[in-house]
Amino acid sequence: MTGFTYLCLTAQGAEARGQMDAPDEAAARRQLRERGLKILSIAEGVASGRGVIAILNGYVYGISRLRSISDVDRVLFFRQMQLMLKAGHTVLEALAATARLTAKARLADSLGRVAVGIQRGSSFSVACSGEKELFDRLALKLIEAGEASGELGLVFERLAALIERRGEVRRQLATALVYPGFVLLSAIGVVSFLVITVIPRFALFLNGRGKALPWEAQTMLDVSDWLGKWGGTIGVIAVAFAVGIPLLRRAPPARRVIDRAVLVFPVLGVTLVVAAMAQVMWIFGVLVKSRLTVLESLRICAQVSGNATFTDALSQAADDVLAGKSLTVAFEGPSLPQLVQHMAAVGEKSGQLDMVMESLGEHYQKLLDARVKLLAAMIEPVLIVTVGGVVGFVYFAFFKAMMTISTGA
Repeated sequence: MTGFTYLCLTAQGAEARGQMDAPDEAAARRQLRERGLKILSIAEGVASGRGVIAILNGYVYGISRLRSISDVDRVLFFRQMQLMLKAGHTVLEALAATARLTAKARLADSLGRVAVGIQRGSSFSVACSGEKELFDRLALKLIEAGEASGELGLVFERLAALIERRGEVRRQLATALVYPGFVLLSAIGVVSFLVITVIPRFALFLNGRGKALPWEAQTMLDVSDWLGKWGGTIGVIAVAFAVGIPLLRRAPPARRVIDRAVLVFPVLGVTLVVAAMAQVMWIFGVLVKSRLTVLESLRICAQVSGNATFTDALSQAADDVLAGKSLTVAFEGPSLPQLVQHMAAVGEKSGQLDMVMESLGEHYQKLLDARVKLLAAMIEPVLIVTVGGVVGFVYFAFFKAMMTISTGA
């Protein structure tokens, strides 16, 4: 006989954890199923002489339950469900297999609760509605539509693609912002080193000679003194600004002002608009293709836009559609690009709104790639020239002052 540690769910959805002896794992699983338990995990190594292993396994499993479900976990789950449904598995069979395969205890627990809900008679979409961490509103609406149309496998494929697309947009936006920010911080570090370490020693050396300094050297010393006096205050203000902006964005009025302000920044503002449209328009096309209404699709897109300006514009568009206006008219306004309105008119006229909007999202995705490269190409040389100019000015002032002192000119 072999000892096993198991974690199961009862018919009421409660956890059942314990140890048992069985000839092999298959026999252990059979015994648990006969007791009406839903198996979440089972591992060999408990009975006699293996208590330490069981305790360690329990600790590992408990720690893994604290880890939240990430987008990577969700993509893998949706891909697995799509493949299993395509292979002919029932939803319950696919859920059980996915829960058994995942290494994330929290995800396995969530899938177990969904399975219990289905066994009690709930529809798949209703059973999923209680698992907010795994299924957001976008996923629930698509699952509901797929369940009604009998295309759940296709829905899971689209959900995986949607999450991957959103992740790609975030990565590109991070690349556009983080790299220039890193270069800027490096530039500030170099200048701070010169101001704090090099220039004060230079000042002591020159002042000890008792001669008039060239204007370049005097200017450099004056700037160094000013930064030494006010640098701490400037640093505190910068930190307060960096911490305060995210806090202010939690208040809806302040968030609207901040989100609209960042869109007017040169170069960066256009990049943010393109990133938002790349995500929103592609998602809108996928939602319409999945047989959701234009009204539902607009309301979901308003929640995933990420910028309050576009959230308000899409929410207003949804209200206009509800009032009987066409999508083309609903997209009128200064917040959304004119290309979006034009392509909406093309889609409504051709009867292929889903395909047109999805293609528009692809267009903005390619445009975002170009904008990220342009942003990096513009900011990097500017920062390099700025830092090089500061360092060069310090050395020029130093050598000119040395020549002045040595020649008396």
